[in-house]
Amino acid sequence: MDFRILLAVAFGLIAVAFGGFYFAFGSRSHDTLVTPPSRTAATSPNNSPAPSGGGTPSQPSPPARPGKATPESIEAEIAKSDHAELQALLKKYFADDYKTMITVAVERRNEGVSDLAFGQELFQRFQEIMRTKLRYAAGASMPMIDRLAENEVTLFHALGTEGAPFCLKVLGKDETPADNPPPESVRKMMRLGTLYRFQAIVEGLQNTKPVDPLTNEELGAFEASLNRDSMKFEEVRSGAFLTKGGEGLGKPCLMIEKLYLAIARLNEDTRRKIYAGMFFLGRDR
Repeated sequence: MDFRILLAVAFGLIAVAFGGFYFAFGSRSHDTLVTPPSRTAATSPNNSPAPSGGGTPSQPSPPARPGKATPESIEAEIAKSDHAELQALLKKYFADDYKTMITVAVERRNEGVSDLAFGQELFQRFQEIMRTKLRYAAGASMPMIDRLAENEVTLFHALGTEGAPFCLKVLGKDETPADNPPPESVRKMMRLGTLYRFQAIVEGLQNTKPVDPLTNEELGAFEASLNRDSMKFEEVRSGAFLTKGGEGLGKPCLMIEKLYLAIARLNEDTRRKIYAGMFFLGRDR
């Protein structure tokens, strides 16, 4: 068999096949799990409470100390966050992993971890759970896989435009800490990407049929689609196509968007084989 066919199906998608394991953006990469309570306005002479009984004004009460975290309180906290839908899926289909995650989260909360660090660690645990199961997602339905791919198109378009300063960070090519969080468009697509991968895992658990290699005919169709966008298979395989988009922080991500669009033109069987290599297979290592 032509070595390129095996490369195409394993498709390590080279430098860009992070398979949904989005690299962190530094200390401010993700939102806090829940919005912290707003601070009360300082009391001014004009709005200070009137003294009662002619005595001295009463001193403000110290803030209530939060109670000890419990599994129930942590579950309620996550349910109020952007991870609520993913929480429900994990609890239903991966109960043991979910229980372990909650146990660790309770311990971390009771150690006094900050909201920001707690949210980051929770996101990382979602990724760790996903890594052990991602290979099953190759058996998901094509509508599910196409939905994931469409989300990636939107994500990389956002990373190539308004989120350009974060493009190389997502690709793992820039490890400098970010001073600010990425735009909401980027954060939203990353959250959805993680959710869709878990949904694909659930679907794929019912269909573990192996993914066949690309045929010569399918590889030819893929190369032809790439050529329509002035890309070459060997450049995609090596990652060299990322430098073909010209200057600008977001250009590599716009090139990945073009790659996804080239794949989207292919027939269902060919798309499944390529997406399986890009998104799911070999990502558990």
